[in-house]
Amino acid sequence: MIDFVAERKENSVQVLEKALTVLEHLSRIDGDIDLSSLAHALSLPKTTLLRLLATLKRHHIVQQDEQSRRFRLGWALIHLGEAAGRAFNLAGLAHPHLERLAGQSGETANLILLDGEYAMYVDQVVSPSIIRGVPAVGTPLGLHCTAAGKVLLGFLPEQESAELIRRMRLKRLTEKTITDPARLRAELERVRRQGYAVDGEETELGGCCVAAPIRDRQGKVMAAVSIMGPTHRVNPGSIPRLARIVMSTAAEISQKLGYKPEN
Repeated sequence: MIDFVAERKENSVQVLEKALTVLEHLSRIDGDIDLSSLAHALSLPKTTLLRLLATLKRHHIVQQDEQSRRFRLGWALIHLGEAAGRAFNLAGLAHPHLERLAGQSGETANLILLDGEYAMYVDQVVSPSIIRGVPAVGTPLGLHCTAAGKVLLGFLPEQESAELIRRMRLKRLTEKTITDPARLRAELERVRRQGYAVDGEETELGGCCVAAPIRDRQGKVMAAVSIMGPTHRVNPGSIPRLARIVMSTAAEISQKLGYKPEN
């Protein structure tokens, strides 16, 4: 987003902090503002501020009136706000379903979103069992070795999925982790075919997960729902039953989002 080349004499963190300060100030004022007033309010040199604003303008995060030359927030922030709003709305909508899923399965139920080259826990209902999986909300997950990660990676458009696999480091976490790109692609094809994914001790020995995709109104996979538990409860013998429960939960959430299978 920020043109770091234009600020060679400053490190990237400083440039980002200044750009965020600009956006925060613009969000607090009513209307627009001229360059001099903005520079004075932020105690920034006009030359530095102009470089930041030029970059933000190129990405439509800030806009400038052609006649008055005054600045205000740009239309691109509308899309960012809508995307953030969907994520928060999704967590609120999905939570009752996670509660029911945890009760039906006896395992910890999770809501997971794609975050760059990782998946991220955004909500969770913990299993009542003493022996249980309890990852912290906000924990990043590998896409190649977790059930939710496989779902989110496998249902991406083919080109995006291939590019992510090319960039990702397929780190071995256990002896069962898939580290070969060809094997991973074959695994993702199986996930798409059966409609759910399994992490069979690929992240941590003794733990197993099952995940299924959540779709939006257009049928795009926007999140995953999963359960996790110890292998003495979540194993090849119980996975078919648990997978049906997880897929049913994912389908219920998807329907609440407006998805219809015939779409």
